[in-house]
This record gives sequence, structure tokens and C-alpha cells, in this order.
Amino acid sequence: TAPRARLTLTLRLTLTPTLTLTLTLKAGCSACFAHARDYLDGFGRPYDLITGNHDLEAMDEFATDEENLAAWMRAFGKTEPMFKREIAHKTVVLGLSTTRFRESPLSSHEVHVDDLQLAWFEAQLEAHPAGDGWRVLVFTHAPPLGSGVRALQGVHIKNGCAWLNHTSDEKRRRAFLRLVQQHPCVKAWFSGHFHLCHDYHDALGWGLGSSSDDGAAATGDWGTHARPPRIDGAPATVGSHCLFVQLGVIGESSQRDGRRQSRLVRGDERGLEIYTINHHEGGRVRHDATLVYADAQEPVPRLLRHNTGEVIRPGGEKWFSARTPEPDDGCHLDTQGDDVRIGGADAEEEGAPKVCWWHMADGKVLGVHDGMLIEYDDETLAPLGVVVEDLGDQEVLVVGGGKAVVLVSGGEGGDGYEVLHPNEDGSYWRKFQKNKLYRTQNKQREKMVKAWWEQQARVSSASPAP
Repeated sequence: TAPRARLTLTLRLTLTPTLTLTLTLKAGCSACFAHARDYLDGFGRPYDLITGNHDLEAMDEFATDEENLAAWMRAFGKTEPMFKREIAHKTVVLGLSTTRFRESPLSSHEVHVDDLQLAWFEAQLEAHPAGDGWRVLVFTHAPPLGSGVRALQGVHIKNGCAWLNHTSDEKRRRAFLRLVQQHPCVKAWFSGHFHLCHDYHDALGWGLGSSSDDGAAATGDWGTHARPPRIDGAPATVGSHCLFVQLGVIGESSQRDGRRQSRLVRGDERGLEIYTINHHEGGRVRHDATLVYADAQEPVPRLLRHNTGEVIRPGGEKWFSARTPEPDDGCHLDTQGDDVRIGGADAEEEGAPKVCWWHMADGKVLGVHDGMLIEYDDETLAPLGVVVEDLGDQEVLVVGGGKAVVLVSGGEGGDGYEVLHPNEDGSYWRKFQKNKLYRTQNKQREKMVKAWWEQQARVSSASPAP
């Protein structure tokens, strides 16, 4: 994506020894695009790019997403938001852009790939089959649902903007991973969005609920891992040919965990070497992993992780580790039998598992995770959104064989309760954030009415008493 992952881009121009002019360019504006183009052109190398969730938000300059997107394409000499580049013999890079901001039904920061691009993407995969020796690398701003990239900030889950097409219907949000399953030509998928570094174990994922190998992460002994995803306790053969790779950020004001990094990838017909450039350490290059493609002799790809000694873990209030429920969690609740009771956040202090999860009778998957009640996608088991943000001392009851979920206040023996009803679309997660255009228009109306009210008060106070 363009080298601007922050909300504003500030340029400091020294006009005289004593006068400095500070210009602030709003994200998604024409001037910002022009500056980004000058920056990228300065490398003197061919490049292509995709939009991210801030690249269409110049609402003061453009009335519609279509106009904003057209301006972005004009600035970079593009005729369509997606791209295809053949970078080596039978090796293709595909990029998909987000195309809406003002028109997003909920959070404007959801990365949405429209149906036109999705159809184009499917056609490209069909035109480059693995059987003919093709290898495809994919770039999107956010990762697809079920990617196994799990270190992110809780705000992305709360606001429904973590995954590609997060708030779309099940078919559209699952479409990306299903296409990967159907097309073994897809070898790797690169995405950013979370502004987090590469030093989390789950910055590399196999998708579809891959095991996190927490023990290996704790010791730093990465070793060689085939690690295909596991579904219902059994290894899954689909989707395990693609490695999902998280990308960090370069700018100091964009980082969210103290580390500024970008990826360097080298490859040949046998696989990929994945490196990290540590910008916070003067550009030090580090070899993170080697992906060895599957072949006739070895049907499952291998990932050799190198012990960098720099592993960090999410922690504190700002982090949410997108823990994928697995049968061996020790707290998979059977709601088909008796009613079940799950303690609130305080139960963790008593040694209860951090993750408890269960299937509702309608197939939806809910779980207690870090003191929150979370809804998971029932196919990929990736977190969709927050049902209850802070359980506190409330207990969660699942009653009627999974037909209803109830919050009981006051802990065990409490007499107050709340039934958590599903939304009209059948989901349980709450939609906390409204579209940014809607919120901006509301603020403008509030400001207008406040000014009118104050003016009326001044007129009234200036009028002579009867």
C-alpha cells in the first residue's frame, strides 16, 4: 500500500532560517496521493499498490467513494483498483483494493473488496493453475477471515473491521479462504492493517485455525513445522498450502508496539525466504523463515522458522490475541446436554481456562475470552465481534440446550439476569461503531444547532425587557 498508514501526513517546509510552515494533508486527498507518488517514484523501481482503509476518506474533497477511488487511480496511473504482475517465471503477484469508505454499513475502516474484484480474483486463480506450475502471491490491506494471523488490537474485533469483508454476509467474507482452498497455486498471502510488528508467533499463519505452538514460541525453539490447520481435531488438507504473512509499518507515528518493520521476500521455484527489515534499528535485515513449497515428493509445504530471539506476546488492555477455539482447549462446552454456567472475568483468577467456547443450537459459536463474550465464525472459528465487552462479575449461562444465552449479575446466586438476543441477521456480536460519514454529519449538525442556540440566547439577552 502507499507509504501512509496514518490519518494525516505532515510535511515541514523550512522557508527561511526563522520561519517553518507545517502543512497537514488529510488522508485520501489529492495532495496526499501526489506526495506518495513522488516518494515511490523516487526509488526508481517499478511498483504497484492497493488501497487501505484510510485511502478513501477525503470527505471534504470528494462527495463519493467512487470519485475518491478514481482520483487515487489517476494519481498512480492505474485503470482499475486491483493489479496483476508477473514477477518471475510462472510467478504472479495479485493485489486487491478496498473500494468503500463513506458507503460502509458500519465501520468505515472495514477493508471491503467488491464483487467485481472478487470475480476477477477467482478468474486469475483459474487462469494460473498449480498443475501448470504457477505460483501466486496475494496482497490485501487486511487479512482474510480464517487466515490464522491472530495478533491484533481489540478495536478491530469490536468495530467489525479486522478481516476482509468483515461485515458482509457469510458467503462474501468466507470467499477468500475458500478460493485459497480450491486453488493450490496460492502460496502466500501478505496483509497489514493492524500496525503490529512481525515478532509475534502468529504473524505467520497457515489459516483455518492453525495451532499456535505456544510452547515453541515461549522457548524460541521454532524448528521445522509443517503445521497444517486442524479442524475438529483432525488435520485439514485444504488451505494448508498457503502461508499468511503479517506486515508491519515503517513510520514512527504509525507503529503501535514500539517496532517499525517491513518485509523483504526472496524466492525461486522451490519456495520463499521471508526477511524482516528493522527500521527501528537502522535497517537491520533479519531472516525470519523459509517456506518450502509442496511438490510431488512432499505434498505438505514446510515452514522453517529461524530462532530470532525477538519474540514478543500481546499483553495489556490494548491487545487482543485472536485465539482460535480448538477441541483441546479444555473448555469446549457441550450445550446439547444440561444447561451450562461459565464464570465471568474473575473466574480466570481461580485457574479457569482463558477461553471457553460452545455452539449455540442455531450453529453460532460463542466464547468467553479475556473477560469478554465473543462471537466466532462457525466455519473458520475466527473472532467476528464482541457480544459483551466487559463481563465483570457476571456469569454466562447457556440454557435450553444452546437455545438461549443469559447474563446473570452478582455472580453465583445472583437474581438479576439479561437475555442476550441475536440480531436480526442471526448474529450475536454488537455493532458498536457507525459509519464515519454518518458520525461526521451528526457532529456537523450538533455544531450547527449549538451555534444557532447560542445565537438565539444572545439575541434574547440583548432584547429589552417588556
